[in-house]
Amino acid sequence: MNTENKFFIRDKITLHTEIVIDSAHRLVNYQGECSRIHGHTWKVDVWIQGKIEDKDVIGILFDFGKIKIIKEKLDHRFLNDIEPFDKINPTAENLSLYILEELLEINPILEYRVKIFETAIGKETWCQMQTTEFDIKYL
Repeated sequence: MNTENKFFIRDKITLHTEIVIDSAHRLVNYQGECSRIHGHTWKVDVWIQGKIEDKDVIGILFDFGKIKIIKEKLDHRFLNDIEPFDKINPTAENLSLYILEELLEINPILEYRVKIFETAIGKETWCQMQTTEFDIKYL
């Protein structure tokens, strides 16, 4: 095995997937256009990292079908109607933290990195959250 490869980590596996979520929201108590209902096509990148021994008996570290469940909670919805966004603003920061917490609830022993683009194409704005042990230097 080539140990010079920048993606090589001796005892860890890193997975990546991305999803697109279409939803509407508004920012409460915000002074500006985002206080009105508007929509986004959120692009969400998710990296999952764990030790080789964290794989299940079939050899899977994380079932990507679980991310589809998270997507279904948010896709084609008015985010302000969904917990916890009925109490806090559905900002990119809060949405990325929500997804990170959902992932940790699914499997708390793995490490995660979540990067959200507020609009999938044509806008550079993004927010990133990650667990403290995630080794991002390899991404």
